[in-house]
Amino acid sequence: MGMSIIESLSIGKLGNPELSEDLFVFTADFVAVVDGATNITGKKLNNKTPGRLIAEIVKSTIETLPSDTTLQNMVAIINRHLQETYKELGILEEIEEHAWMAPTASLIVYSRFYHEVWQIGDCQCIVDGRLYMNEKKIDEITANARSLFLEAEIKKGKTIDELLLDDPGWEFIQELIQQQYYLQNDRENQYGFEIINGFPVDFSKVRVIKVPDDAGYIVLASDGYPFLKNSLEESEAILQSVLKQDPLCFRTFKSAKGLKKGQQSFDDRTYLKFTGTWGRHLDLITER
Repeated sequence: MGMSIIESLSIGKLGNPELSEDLFVFTADFVAVVDGATNITGKKLNNKTPGRLIAEIVKSTIETLPSDTTLQNMVAIINRHLQETYKELGILEEIEEHAWMAPTASLIVYSRFYHEVWQIGDCQCIVDGRLYMNEKKIDEITANARSLFLEAEIKKGKTIDELLLDDPGWEFIQELIQQQYYLQNDRENQYGFEIINGFPVDFSKVRVIKVPDDAGYIVLASDGYPFLKNSLEESEAILQSVLKQDPLCFRTFKSAKGLKKGQQSFDDRTYLKFTGTWGRHLDLITER
């Protein structure tokens, strides 16, 4: 007796799964959602965006882990694989000098062995109706800065349709976004935040959610859902409502980026709802 998916969706903002920087893992021991960060370098690595590359490395690593792998060991193994990749691509020194060059990803993982959810970055979780978010202070700052800039552009005469074709607000906050890479995994800084990027993580700042033994279901999702709900249908409906009312994502839902012409959403998105037999002790009971 193991785990089973109730409902799921993983789709890129362009509609092409091959271009999505969201990936998910579903094995007998782990369920995870990986959200590779949007490319701000303009470069590709192995013909892939940095977000897609890191998502694939994280996914393939988790799929091979022993069931009793701890949070700390999981991150150490992922980081080792990332460091090896950086060396193979000849970009390690460049990343160490320019932090914003590093591929980064948010990660949320359910471990069946420990009956816990591990939340690194801004992926989201629902356990039996209770929502767990991990928003970053720095994201609120950049989203508000972009919102202010776009409001001023509209006041000067630009239309929403014009801004959907060319978003100067995104360009305006590029330097802020590049600067925030220097604050990744910073234990002391007021704006510091934890992320997967191949370098050490402060585990005291990683959220660990103990899942109740009688939990009926768990939802793991990327931040491509502005308002995560208990069902995929409701989460999708609210997303579509936001995109219709506020396609630039600067009023109803403030974000660092909005919808662009030709896109299906403002970001890639993944929703994974599952249930199962939870915990080690439950396995022992089943075997008796």
